[in-house]
Amino acid sequence: MHLCEWMSTSTPLPRRASRSAATLGTATVAAAAGWAATAYRLRMRTRQLARAHRDPVTGLLTRTGFEAAAVRTLTKANAVGLLDLDGFKPINDTHGHRVLRTVARRLDAELGTAAVTGRLGGDELAFVARLSDLDQLDRLLSALTAPITLPDLGRPLHVGVSLGITTVTTPAPDLNEALDGADLAMYEAKTHRVGWRVHSPQTVPEFQKAVLRPPPCEGEPSGLMPTDTARR
Repeated sequence: MHLCEWMSTSTPLPRRASRSAATLGTATVAAAAGWAATAYRLRMRTRQLARAHRDPVTGLLTRTGFEAAAVRTLTKANAVGLLDLDGFKPINDTHGHRVLRTVARRLDAELGTAAVTGRLGGDELAFVARLSDLDQLDRLLSALTAPITLPDLGRPLHVGVSLGITTVTTPAPDLNEALDGADLAMYEAKTHRVGWRVHSPQTVPEFQKAVLRPPPCEGEPSGLMPTDTARR
């Protein structure tokens, strides 16, 4: 039998089967497209949420993101810190964002990836971390206050930092209470221009055994101040 004769006499596929196969193929393509669109929307939503919890200026967590992450980290930390910049207002309009971004990067670099860092608003930054020793506070302050060089500025910028620390006790304190203590210590540091101070809810004997016990300033008695704020 010739090929042309075989083709003319062979049994064609039923039209219903052909339509079913075509319909199945179309449905598969449509389903795949739907899955791809859903996955894309989920990825975009994840990115949007991540951006919503990241401050666009500093790259640190926003207040909402910081509070959520800090609560989970408190049990592994020994310090809650709060800082703001001294002399920031005069340069805020012209160099504020770049200065904040530089300070935030230095904060992250000094504290490491295990710490939680955030921008609470304005020039106020916060962190929850496990500090290794007292020297780390000095290193942190030195890093944050190092001169900032901007390409379009002919001179380095010098910005001071006031840093307040609350020691974390066991069980872990309420985050708001810890931030209140750090705020008190930061205010004392700014008022007396002493760089950093530590507030501790511990008793004097417990505090003396803690890691975070800065030495007294010259002319000051050792131990805790009446306000339970140790000064540097």
